[in-house]
Amino acid sequence: MITVEHLEGGYGKTPIIRDLQFEIQKGEFFALLGPNGSGKTTLFKLITGQLPSVSGSILIDGKPMTQLTKLEKARKIAVLAQESQVTFDFTVEEIVSLGRYPHQTGIFKRLSSEDRKVIDNVMSVTRIEHFRNAQFRILSGGEKQRVLLAKALAQEPEVLLLDEPTNHLDIKHTFQILNMLKEWQRTKSLTIFAILHDLNVASLYADRVALLHKGSFLEVGDVHTLRNENQLKKVYEVDIKTQAHPIVAKPQLLMTPFIEDADNLTPLFESFIVNRKENSVELQFNNSLRTLSNAPNGHGIQWLKHFCLVNQPFHENDSKLLRSWMSVHGIPVEQALGIGCHGNLATTSIVQQQINGVDVALLLYFGEAIHIFVFIDATLNDQTLFDFYMAATEAKMTACQQAGIHLEMGRMDCLAIAASQRYSNNSKIETSISREQIGQHVLAALKTALQKNVGKPTVVKEKDGVINE
Repeated sequence: MITVEHLEGGYGKTPIIRDLQFEIQKGEFFALLGPNGSGKTTLFKLITGQLPSVSGSILIDGKPMTQLTKLEKARKIAVLAQESQVTFDFTVEEIVSLGRYPHQTGIFKRLSSEDRKVIDNVMSVTRIEHFRNAQFRILSGGEKQRVLLAKALAQEPEVLLLDEPTNHLDIKHTFQILNMLKEWQRTKSLTIFAILHDLNVASLYADRVALLHKGSFLEVGDVHTLRNENQLKKVYEVDIKTQAHPIVAKPQLLMTPFIEDADNLTPLFESFIVNRKENSVELQFNNSLRTLSNAPNGHGIQWLKHFCLVNQPFHENDSKLLRSWMSVHGIPVEQALGIGCHGNLATTSIVQQQINGVDVALLLYFGEAIHIFVFIDATLNDQTLFDFYMAATEAKMTACQQAGIHLEMGRMDCLAIAASQRYSNNSKIETSISREQIGQHVLAALKTALQKNVGKPTVVKEKDGVINE
């Protein structure tokens, strides 16, 4: 549909865009990405004809753009630039009506019934019909953007060229507009070329992306090219982490700000307090810990500060009642891991140990179930979190087998691995602990606690590999 061959151009003698070659297929959503100054707007102006190219060619359906008349261009291509000036005091409907000009015939260019039908439709899908008669100049920036998009859609183009189409839009209208564009792409085979700043939005909606860096493409491919963290850091000069979207098969990106130096943070053993009440035991940390857990409240991977065992007459998996109980007792449920227990909370023990110079703490509970919390003063990636989770699970199975405890199917045992994710000078401190060491530590603590059957919550410290109360 759109073919760009050896394109060069810019504003001065030295081209900003250098020898670009790419092709956009009919019915494709192609997103152009890159930081400010990378040449995105220059490329956009070259493609739309606002800037003359130094060399190279741009073809639409195999025909050079330079050979198309203005009317032919208007029937094939609609443009929504980042800065669209409307000089006269038109109403919203009049602005949108201008998009029908390429389709009008006759000397006086009157609107036909078909034109009015199209105008009403695009005003409806862009949700601007309720200020149809309002003056364009009094609208907010986001409302103006939607009106100008409606004008572009009123052209019924084959190709839609968009420079920051969601500029000035809030989250609601951003997704409404993009959902609508995807629907037009699907039902009308609309070809979309869009400059986008939001990498996550680009990942969700684009079919392919091009990463522009200093006037050249670093990579062109499907949205999974955005999983290359090192390349993104090179382009945007920001530490970027990628993860999978939980619902759709697309990557999402997380930007990492400057983080307080780890030397200024309280060591793990000094960073929590134990709140023991008649029917609960809680570890409350100064800072949130990145936690992997299967607990009724706080499950999955989350950042949590409160780790609670609650002895109440509700089912262990009744997270609604559990959350209600924590809320009543002043525990912020969105920052808390909570487990309901049916047993004596006096069988809860806390174990502290250093492994290879890293603080590691355990919270262990024995009752109708076995609950294990492992707290580590280090940075763990997702793989290490899951590795340590499996190591703790294997240690529990081994400890129970050696103690003659039969673990039946359907038990409500809960396990959590929580890491402080310490950074130093914005560089993460990798853990020096292995999966095997975590497993051995959990196994030793479980065996000691099972053998002694502690009658009250205790703090147990290990010295030279021997656990002592």
